[in-house]
Amino acid sequence: MIVETRSGGAGNVLLSFILGGVLVAVAIIGFFLWDNYKSGGAPPDRGIQITVKK
Repeated sequence: MIVETRSGGAGNVLLSFILGGVLVAVAIIGFFLWDNYKSGGAPPDRGIQITVKK
């Protein structure tokens, strides 16, 4: 009698769902950060100038 024991793909499926969820969350957060940057939500430029005199 031959018995094959395979560790089923349930772990891989769970891991892929978790990874997919993380990727979707990163994409949503990235979109809102990009949208805020494009609509002028970035901090104002300080306009630092350095003058060196001899």
